[in-house]
Amino acid sequence: MSTNERRLLLPRNTGRLNRQGPPNRYGGARTSSSVPSIRGVTGDEVLGVSPGGQSWHRRISEHTRSPEAGSPLPVGEISRRRNEESESEGDPQSRRPYHYAGSQSSLTGQPMAGQLVGADPVEVAHYRRYQYYTRLQNQTGVNLDVLNIPTHVLPVQFYQIHFLGVSPSAGKQSSIVTIFAIWNTMMGTSLLSMPWALEQAGLAMGLAMMALVAGLCLYTAYRILQVYTIHSRTMKISEFGDLCGILLGRWAEYTATAFSVLAILGAAIVYWVLMSNFLYSTVSFVHDHVVGSNSTAPDGVYCPKNETPQSFDIESLPSNSTTSGFDTIWGQFTTVPLFLILVVFPLINLKSATFFTRFNALGTVSILFILTSVLFRCYEWGINADFSDPTSSQYIPLIRSSFPSLTGILALGLFIHNAIITIMTNNKHQENNGRDMSLAYMLVTGTYMVIGAAFYVSFPLPKSCIEDNLLNNFHKSDGLTVAAKIFLFFQMMTVFPLIMYLLRVSVLYPIYRNVWPGLPHILLLNSSIIVVCVLFAMYMPNIGTIIRFSGAACGLTIIFALPVMVYLASVKRTGDLTWNSIILHSFIIMLGALNFIAQFFI
Repeated sequence: MSTNERRLLLPRNTGRLNRQGPPNRYGGARTSSSVPSIRGVTGDEVLGVSPGGQSWHRRISEHTRSPEAGSPLPVGEISRRRNEESESEGDPQSRRPYHYAGSQSSLTGQPMAGQLVGADPVEVAHYRRYQYYTRLQNQTGVNLDVLNIPTHVLPVQFYQIHFLGVSPSAGKQSSIVTIFAIWNTMMGTSLLSMPWALEQAGLAMGLAMMALVAGLCLYTAYRILQVYTIHSRTMKISEFGDLCGILLGRWAEYTATAFSVLAILGAAIVYWVLMSNFLYSTVSFVHDHVVGSNSTAPDGVYCPKNETPQSFDIESLPSNSTTSGFDTIWGQFTTVPLFLILVVFPLINLKSATFFTRFNALGTVSILFILTSVLFRCYEWGINADFSDPTSSQYIPLIRSSFPSLTGILALGLFIHNAIITIMTNNKHQENNGRDMSLAYMLVTGTYMVIGAAFYVSFPLPKSCIEDNLLNNFHKSDGLTVAAKIFLFFQMMTVFPLIMYLLRVSVLYPIYRNVWPGLPHILLLNSSIIVVCVLFAMYMPNIGTIIRFSGAACGLTIIFALPVMVYLASVKRTGDLTWNSIILHSFIIMLGALNFIAQFFI
């Protein structure tokens, strides 16, 4: 650094101490100091030129040189202005950071971006350093944290005092909120199918598969977050599809988007089947209560495989014209899915779904309600299990060959990879992301294990009677079950418009670059989706089958294949890719493929 630059950037005491002024903004007593004259110093000497910085120097020099010939302000004038500024520091409006534009001038008294009138030489030095780091940052062309201005160089007034009990980071959430946000997002309709899935796999095999699949899902989700943390420093990444497009190409981005849409479509189909079921049961309960034909079976459970709902209704209800007409009009697999259109279709065509986000808390309440009601039933039933006699109606096998039904359902029940970036970036403590995500997966897996194993072991009828929707094992006149179905119906009514809005954004925005290209487009898309949902509700209302196929397909791509490929591509760029890593991660992709293929052989 030249002598002239050092004289400008560093304050020098003249040996004459002026009167003490008010404390300055850096915490010490304000003393006046002389500012060296810069008469005859050119712009090159003032600013300096670093290699490769000629263009910056030219632009800055144009602003520092005065268009009119003039002499610099005398030292006394600068000291007088500084004293006047210090006397007015009590007014909050007059204290503005030195880098604000508007009331700024150069040391020669001419307008210049970056300095206040009569600026302190220390402030001038700070601003010069800020300009220096900014130029380094702009020269690279990418956003590198390593070239940001260091913390110890920032002026003290840029720091903010945080008080106990006052949250300094708006929009961020604590670790406990992040953990339960992941738990609430993953928990859904898969919870109702978990006892059936565990029965399909056997008790020991089922619990082992839950732990294994959860571990694989956690690992791939962590790899997504790890790669995002590395590459988000240099480019803007909003979701997992963007990460796939950057590291693997546009085909990977389109694939991630397509299978994300498939997962949402599968959720919409399952929701329509369940809403049809709950609406049918609720209206039938009210009708039976009005005509006085309610009947309660012992233990409140029955085996739907041993009797059809139609034969049960005819035998239990009196044969009169009113009942016959009601049964003709109100059929679970015939007319109810169509009646549901009248209630739901107007809601899904709203331009904005913001109103329904206010009911997100109902999701947590509904899950807690299911947990408590199921565990209460299990406590009433007690343990009904036999592990030794295969001929017993209570026999529970430890291993069954149909275990892929469980792994397919788990692939959707533990599916959060397309939203993990959004959730974890809102975590206040980013250094705890790995820990918080691990705890969330442990909580979700533990919930699935408790509900599945408790219902499976305690179910009082033959285990083969367990339905893919555990609420179907209870009579429609059971009070607690009716309350659960009514509550779940209204909760799903608030979630279904959000699911349709996500489908609208995922399908229409890539095509039209607008989430609302027009009402005809919205009506066409929503009508097509509703037709698919109605067909499934009428002809294949088995949510276990729907969940395991859609989960296995989406799991193959977004849980197992793409996260692994994204991680390997990222490691390859750093030159740290090894054959052991390739073989290990290829095995993970192979497990996802086998899980999907096995669904066709059950």
